[in-house]
Amino acid sequence: MYALIIIVLGVAIIAISVYLLFYVQGIEIKGNEYTEDKVILESVQKDKYSINSLYLVVKYRFMEHEVPGSLTSIKVGMRNPWTIKITVKEKPIVGYITEDEEYVFFDKTGTIVLKGSERIEGVPGIEGVNVGESKLYKPLNLKDEKLLEAVLNVAQEVKNYQLEPDKIVCMSDGIELYFGSVRVVLGMDVTTEKMAQITPILVKLEGRAGTLNLKNFMDESNVIPFTADLPGDDTGGQDGGDTSGDDEYSEDDGGDEYSEDNGDDD
Repeated sequence: MYALIIIVLGVAIIAISVYLLFYVQGIEIKGNEYTEDKVILESVQKDKYSINSLYLVVKYRFMEHEVPGSLTSIKVGMRNPWTIKITVKEKPIVGYITEDEEYVFFDKTGTIVLKGSERIEGVPGIEGVNVGESKLYKPLNLKDEKLLEAVLNVAQEVKNYQLEPDKIVCMSDGIELYFGSVRVVLGMDVTTEKMAQITPILVKLEGRAGTLNLKNFMDESNVIPFTADLPGDDTGGQDGGDTSGDDEYSEDDGGDEYSEDNGDDD
């Protein structure tokens, strides 16, 4: 009986020591740019054992756990027994749409990862898309799957090629990009090959206004026509304007078309 009491007391002392020593008193969070600390804390501390740092380390290393929809992973470590450090990895934002007076940001899969009243610099906005009521951590509610695919592709490719269009517009027949007075028509099929042509051709078109048509590039032909706006047309390439006054342009012979080689000489 005496030995049993000693064992019980010893176990109790160890348990109390572990509870007190590993009781979470401080939390450090890093890796989040747009996900609020509060969202991460609520996720990590949602069960009754989360007050223990040792438990949290074991849970996030060896056990199944949920993460907020804006994150791909959460890692938990200890700076000391009573202070945990949380490192998160966020889903990259590729674009946004506006809903009423709110910005709705989404990742490359079309999942809404953030909603807020402030725009994030460097993230392209998509105009002309009506997705109805959007819900955080849910896919964009766009029934036209082909248009949704085009939206996601152009948002991702704009980021990949470090393009900075004034705006991206969804039309009934596809996607259009606007760079100053130049309108770039991509169509529904937004490909890497098309996007690779834009930067070198825009350099050659500096100071000019009109429409660069990549809609049929790598489809019907490898030729990229540019239709210049009429002199004095105030609309420039912003809405298409009256394009009856074609201004012929070519790197080689003054024609009104770019070959694949001319358009991708970077």
